[in-house]
Amino acid sequence: MANITVTGASTGSFNMTDEIRDIGNNKYLKVAMSDKSYYARLSTEKPANNNMFVIIDNTKYYVQQNPILFEPVHYEHDYGNFEQRFTVWLPKGRYLVEFNTTNTTTDTFTIPSGLNAMILYSYRRGNSVQLAIGSDGSRIFYKAREAGRHQTWFTLSRQGD
Repeated sequence: MANITVTGASTGSFNMTDEIRDIGNNKYLKVAMSDKSYYARLSTEKPANNNMFVIIDNTKYYVQQNPILFEPVHYEHDYGNFEQRFTVWLPKGRYLVEFNTTNTTTDTFTIPSGLNAMILYSYRRGNSVQLAIGSDGSRIFYKAREAGRHQTWFTLSRQGD
């Protein structure tokens, strides 16, 4: 990950990413270095350790220390038959999967570089609840669990690099 350090009235160091999808749907600051573009994530929230900002359309945006933003994916359903699919961008990093049927389990997986992933969450009466995450025909994560009594859910969250 690229890094930029600014000194002067304010001093700060900010990580940048070369993959624009890593910043989510946020505003960004684009920096070109050696014919390559890097992106810093911007937010209207001021970090405690940061005074670097830009003004876009009369709104002040602060440069964030970490450019990667991944909003957790959470889904829950009762035990009627269902099949739910999500297509998400997974930035590189370590992920935590919480999966609840009769009790909650947690698992982790790591991906070395960002990728588009398909999440498939399904249940058919008489079968297990299944949670599968894959990309381009490869399985990243899979778990099947016996159905509980009331409701099933899962949460996928990014834990860091």
